Amino acid sequence: MFVAVGCAKPPQDDIAAAQAEMDKARQAQAETWAPNEVRAADEAMNAAQTEINAQNEKWFKNYDKAKELLAKAKEDAAKASEAAVANKEQSKKDAEAAMAAADTAVQSAEAALKVAPVTKDSKADLELFKNDLATLRSTLDAAKASFGSEDYKKALESANSVKDQATNIATQLEEAKAKRAGAAKKK
Repeated sequence: MFVAVGCAKPPQDDIAAAQAEMDKARQAQAETWAPNEVRAADEAMNAAQTEINAQNEKWFKNYDKAKELLAKAKEDAAKASEAAVANKEQSKKDAEAAMAAADTAVQSAEAALKVAPVTKDSKADLELFKNDLATLRSTLDAAKASFGSEDYKKALESANSVKDQATNIATQLEEAKAKRAGAAKKK
């Protein structure tokens, strides 16, 4: 009995299974889309390796704890793969919605700019708004390119920025229009 315990071998099949699951998680881009889950899997894998190394140094080896840690690493890696797929898909949907909202906001600002009252005082501001909207269109095109290369986080961030800025421009134009209309009524 002592000979059997003393000759215990590292759980190579368990190591291979856990590593295979870790590889699947990496292929699913889990580092990007499920970083917390990957971190948990990495920690469990590292703990298992530490335990295996500790047992390798002993005369009487017992790899039961290492097997438990490897099972946890495998489970955590599987969770990371699933979360990565779900998070990536959600980010894709969020980016699509943000790009559509940004496009609508830019169109609204462009429409407001077309009907904005042009005076000698507002001409320079309107030209700035026109240039800003051209820049926002360019930024939105870059967001679409990011989306095309599956960089959904960057696409979402850019689209939200474009939407906010375009909405701000449209609001300023509407306020100027209302102010001008109010001044015209007083005359």
